[in-house]
Amino acid sequence: MQDVIITIRESLVNTNPLWVYFVISIVGLFVYWRGCTETRKDRSSIFDTFSISIIVGLIIGRVSYLVINWSQYSRYSWYFLPYEKYGDAMYFFRLLPWRLIRVWDGGLTIFVAMVAFLLFITILVVLVKKWRWYQVYFPIFFSMIAMLGISFVYMGILNENTLWMIQGGILFVIPILFWLVSKFLLVSIKNGIKRRRVLVYIGVLVVTLTSMYISYSYLLDDVSQFEFIAVIALIFWVAIMDILLIVDINRPNVTIERVSSVRAVDIEINQPIKF
Repeated sequence: MQDVIITIRESLVNTNPLWVYFVISIVGLFVYWRGCTETRKDRSSIFDTFSISIIVGLIIGRVSYLVINWSQYSRYSWYFLPYEKYGDAMYFFRLLPWRLIRVWDGGLTIFVAMVAFLLFITILVVLVKKWRWYQVYFPIFFSMIAMLGISFVYMGILNENTLWMIQGGILFVIPILFWLVSKFLLVSIKNGIKRRRVLVYIGVLVVTLTSMYISYSYLLDDVSQFEFIAVIALIFWVAIMDILLIVDINRPNVTIERVSSVRAVDIEINQPIKF
């Protein structure tokens, strides 16, 4: 097993981080898409809300990393062109401000990025798309958890940290287990309303325990101020959204019967017409 991890580590070291971010995003998109399509959401809207949110999350994760590690960048000179030329040699994005966008060199506060993604996609689906919260709560949270889990595994392999790999594996498995529970309830509980409520209460428990586990794991370490703020934001997000979810699931469903606006009118032919 150790030889396999070493081989994987050697491959990841030589892999551009942009490809890793891309794979992580694809996994998150799949989890989000899989959950949303079960409630018959529009596919283009699913893709749009996720893509915009993950880009915003990565930008905020990058900015927080730059602020935390600004001492490493402040020693570089500022130059208005994105390249330098010395004789026949050409160098790109080595000086500020262009060096700030060298994401392919690594440098991302992944937990801050994931929490920013969580908050921004919540705003999009609730305030812009106006989707029912109980329908998107779990796809949003579990897509974030899946991406965070893969990130933990990735960082654990690069830094030879077994604990990070174990934590990442646990986080990645949680969405799969929840999906299996939902399929079990689909078979065992025939009443749709009852099944939905049972699944929601189980999901609230899973989400709450998972967020507590993540928060506890981060607060045990010496985290940056940005990561501490992200932990607090995650705790508040889960607490508020759990309450909104329970309120939403218990909200009575009102069915409005559509009636044609064109009504049949009976007219008696021999009836006198009054003016």
